[in-house]
Amino acid sequence: MDRLEKLRNDVYSFAELDTLEKNAKKLDDLETLDLIAISRLSKTAKGEQPQKVKGSDGDETPPSRRSRRRKT
Repeated sequence: MDRLEKLRNDVYSFAELDTLEKNAKKLDDLETLDLIAISRLSKTAKGEQPQKVKGSDGDETPPSRRSRRRKT
């Protein structure tokens, strides 16, 4: 199954769609961008939700590393 067919069949997860979107934007692939938008809407309509990423407050340093720095 090729990439476009997988997009049409909602095979990709939200995280995979994000990656595909970044690549499609770099390549100006409008067909793929349209299919990604449709796939996201379809997943949302089915009740699927993107998973929240821990530490999504903009700070990319893992908590354990911050804790180690504070102790020294």
